[in-house]
Amino acid sequence: MSADQNTQCELLIAMFDDFVDGIFAPLEAWLPRLQQQLRERLTRGPITGAQLTALVEADAHAVLESTDRPLYGAGFCAAATVVAEGNPLAWWQGPERLLLASSTFGPGQAAIDLLRLEWYRVPASTLERHIAGPFVDYLCSNEITLTASIPVMLNGEFLGVLCADVLVASLEEVLMPMLQTIEGASLVNANGRVVVSANQGYETGDRYTGEYVAVRSGRYPFELALPAAAA
Repeated sequence: MSADQNTQCELLIAMFDDFVDGIFAPLEAWLPRLQQQLRERLTRGPITGAQLTALVEADAHAVLESTDRPLYGAGFCAAATVVAEGNPLAWWQGPERLLLASSTFGPGQAAIDLLRLEWYRVPASTLERHIAGPFVDYLCSNEITLTASIPVMLNGEFLGVLCADVLVASLEEVLMPMLQTIEGASLVNANGRVVVSANQGYETGDRYTGEYVAVRSGRYPFELALPAAAA
């Protein structure tokens, strides 16, 4: 890889890191307030899905309105110790900021295996923030999505995750002008799945194959991949 090419790659990765930082920022700002609210409410035991929705609605809308990132949805997904019955996901999405219908989850929380969902499973196990995707979000938008999530802890106990979604199409709008200046470059996640690509041989979600040279993000499990022949 030439010095100029390496510089371009590093600039693009820095642009991606900055974009993702901006998704996490309003969630980080919301976290202390939610912890305090849960501390006060859970002294009386678990709450219902309806009570959770009322508790977090104003702050979820504030997240969606408080950043210049093109967030598609945001909310809180509670652990079973928080929501005893009803919908554990208080989530608003789309341009109209509509509440996700509780019928998505069937008759009760038992119908959902949250640990099958990367955006919930990874923070629940690592207790670290995480960004999942790309994946088709059949649960909410039916769009190809990245989801940023932060574990909510209280007195050492995991209570759920704060999350925000961005559509991959929105990220593509930001990165593609520079990405197209780097021959054959693709942004790839830790599982080798393509997020955004200027390589005509790859689409979002494809598994990246063959030998390549990578420039890795310093903060997130993503890297910029260039075919070895082009590097």
